[in-house]
Amino acid sequence: MEGKKIAIIGVGGRTGTMFAFELGKANNILGISREKEVEQIKERKLYVQRQGRQPELFEGKVSSDFQFSSAEVPDIIFMATKNPVGPVVKYYYQKIKDTGKFPALVLSQNGIAAIQDAIQALEEVFGLEQSKKIQIIRLNLFNAIDRKELGDKIYVSYSLPIRIAFTSAYGPKDIQDIAFLFKQAGFEAKEFPCSQVKDMEFSKLFLNLIGMASAVKGLSINQGFRDKQTFKQEAEALKEYIKVVHASGSNFVNFPHYPVKLLACLFFFLPMNILLIFRNYLAKLISKGRQGKPKGNLDEIEYYNGAVIDLAEKNNIPATLNQQILKKALELEACESG
Repeated sequence: MEGKKIAIIGVGGRTGTMFAFELGKANNILGISREKEVEQIKERKLYVQRQGRQPELFEGKVSSDFQFSSAEVPDIIFMATKNPVGPVVKYYYQKIKDTGKFPALVLSQNGIAAIQDAIQALEEVFGLEQSKKIQIIRLNLFNAIDRKELGDKIYVSYSLPIRIAFTSAYGPKDIQDIAFLFKQAGFEAKEFPCSQVKDMEFSKLFLNLIGMASAVKGLSINQGFRDKQTFKQEAEALKEYIKVVHASGSNFVNFPHYPVKLLACLFFFLPMNILLIFRNYLAKLISKGRQGKPKGNLDEIEYYNGAVIDLAEKNNIPATLNQQILKKALELEACESG
């Protein structure tokens, strides 16, 4: 199968750099980012460090966001930007609106808002019927990716293999080409039926929520879980989330290496005194899955705990712990910006 033309939005950042590097071996990749990141790449300052290997210079075709045009429409537009995704989708698809081409859209954002945000943006650009010609692929990434600046160089590091889950979320349902793309790149990829797209999103959000109560206290997973009070907050916030998911008519699924359905059952049904016994083991298990990397900044917490609160309100369920976590994060953000 011939290599695809892929525009990856967000090259220079963590996720965009990783996908561009890994998919670029057998495809025609155009990396797109802000002018600052593009200049860093052109000045040979961006390196990729795959686990257990020496850093490699990131090389490839790159372009700034304002230079993207309809001159060469890709087969796939890969969004590796932060939430909200709607304005970004609208910006790029508006540029190719009059070409008569409808490149597939891959969404790799965390949270549960990306699909609906993207659909709304596409409908605004193309109208309801035309937007349905665009295939939206929902992708969940499980690798922890780090980005560090050392001197004048930038290093994006991650483990191998790349582990993902994906499914068709909108538009044409045949995703054979996408599945082949990931297989060709050597990804460890799990394809879910389109009927489970919400379950898949809710399950990934479950993983993202673990550690948020610790993070707002400036604690790592290991530190937070060692503290009984913080662990209780973690567990109660997850219990709230599980109730909300069930009330919305959805469920959890297991991912390879990440038995979310099992974890959700344990957190929901086991009494707190039993969960406390296993908290150190759980901390080690979760930290291992994240390659020991910290939770990081809280700039997307409204798409994590905030999403739980919104879903809880729609289903008339209290989400007190998630509200407390979000409030604390927003207070911290206000202090830092002030």
